[in-house]
Amino acid sequence: MVKKLCAFHAVFKNLGAKGSHGPSASDNPYAGQDHYRQVTITNGIQQWTVPYTGYYIIEATGAAGGCDHDRYPCGGKGAKMIGEFRLNMSEVIQVLVGQEGGSNINAWSSGGGGGTFVVRGNSTPLIIAGGGGGGGLRDKNRHGKCNANTGTTGNAGYESWPGGSNGTGAYENATEYSGEDKI
Repeated sequence: MVKKLCAFHAVFKNLGAKGSHGPSASDNPYAGQDHYRQVTITNGIQQWTVPYTGYYIIEATGAAGGCDHDRYPCGGKGAKMIGEFRLNMSEVIQVLVGQEGGSNINAWSSGGGGGTFVVRGNSTPLIIAGGGGGGGLRDKNRHGKCNANTGTTGNAGYESWPGGSNGTGAYENATEYSGEDKI
């Protein structure tokens, strides 16, 4: 069986949103692009109504982590995931685009980048790409440039403490978590 990919190209962006909140409703998001007038935005999540039944290649990239106050070291890059999916006309696909981690002006560590999530309207994940780790304190011994990977376990951080796994934050030290984001 030969699968025919839909001749359709759409790039979803954070539309200038920053911090922990996604974009807000806009009059004309994506004007002049294939998905113009097919996208609505609710609570920072973009809902795209599929125009044609067929196979689509979806590429998702997590956002980069933030940098420290003098941009050294900068945070890691987000993961990039690519998959092919059969979508049905009028199906609603939800897209949450990760945003770059905040930079810290006080010489301490910066925020990690947000993940990008693409799910069917019934909340079934299609593809997820994790965000990059935040830049560490201006110290070459720290593992500040921690790129995201394509597995379910995060990369090691400072002092080689293990990264988090399956949505749980990585260890900051022996008794504390640096962050927690259970999915």
